[in-house]
Amino acid sequence: MPPIGFRTNKNGKTYPIHKAKGRGGLAVAAAGTAVALSASGGIGTGVLGGSTGSSALSAAESAVVRNIQSNLTKAQKTARQGKPRQAWRQLKLRQGREQAKSAVECWAFSFGQVQEFFARTPCADLHRVQFPLTDDNGNTVSVLVSKVRMRSTSDARELRRLIDEHGTGDIRPLVENVPFTGEHYDSKVSGKVVVLAETEPTSGEPSPVVLETISEAAVALTPK
Repeated sequence: MPPIGFRTNKNGKTYPIHKAKGRGGLAVAAAGTAVALSASGGIGTGVLGGSTGSSALSAAESAVVRNIQSNLTKAQKTARQGKPRQAWRQLKLRQGREQAKSAVECWAFSFGQVQEFFARTPCADLHRVQFPLTDDNGNTVSVLVSKVRMRSTSDARELRRLIDEHGTGDIRPLVENVPFTGEHYDSKVSGKVVVLAETEPTSGEPSPVVLETISEAAVALTPK
């Protein structure tokens, strides 16, 4: 993907700026769903934030998005109690077997400009979790959540700015045979901690709206 501009970091190195990862947040997904439903009484086309493509939402897919939106606050409370599986069930999604690994070095588990960033700006620790989610339509989505703790709040903000840019690299998944593209992505920063979530379909044909909404939910359910 060609850059849309360039920026210089605090060390004087110039990086290309690419289109932001992801397609928007829950609010954008909600707007897309509303357009889809109003256009044809249940099936239609929703345009995701900044995307030139479109996504046809069936009534079943719209139900998946609505379930996540309407139950997210309750699920967040459950997740904070250390019950992530129950939290996903509250969103009408079934979590499969989870794989998790922690490390004290981030550069070895990243690539591209993100890896270069970690080589000169080491993280404090990295925790990765990857698991499948299945919706009531039988679609299965692989979810990768990476929680990076930096050594300063400014480093955390710089990491998020860099990794949010599509084409600058990423954190490596735990299950390498799942090709994460960064198209269905969300992130948040809180103090020294950056949380990143990505989703990719592994069976069925979940729409980009569903994938993006699950990515944002994964970030929201991850404790700070």
